[in-house]
Parts: sequence; structure tokens; C-alpha cells
Amino acid sequence: METVDLKKNMAQLLVEWPKLGEILSSHGIDCGSCIASQVDTLPDVVRMYKLDMETLLAKLKES
Repeated sequence: METVDLKKNMAQLLVEWPKLGEILSSHGIDCGSCIASQVDTLPDVVRMYKLDMETLLAKLKES
């Protein structure tokens, strides 16, 4: 499995990793409709919403 490029913005990641949108939605986060997705990265989202990066990436990789 390829790795998630944490330097890409959320808009790019949601295209490459559609399951990421589903995982974030389960936390009440809708990056797909947010204009900030053009500049925010996954580390930004994790920090803003106080998520655990390792857990989030593990969920993404198991799907």
C-alpha cells in the first residue's frame, strides 16, 4: 500500500484516498465541502480537531 503524503492538501488527499473522507465524516468533519481543503493538510486537520494521526492512518490503511 502506498503511503499518505502529509504535505498534500486535503483536496488532493480526498481524491487519492476517498476512504479518508468517510473516516473524517464519521468524526463529524466534512473536508470535501470546505474551502480550506485547498490549503489545509492532514496534519492541520488532525491538530484542529484533536485527532490521533496514527489511529486515523491505521483506519485508512485497513480499509
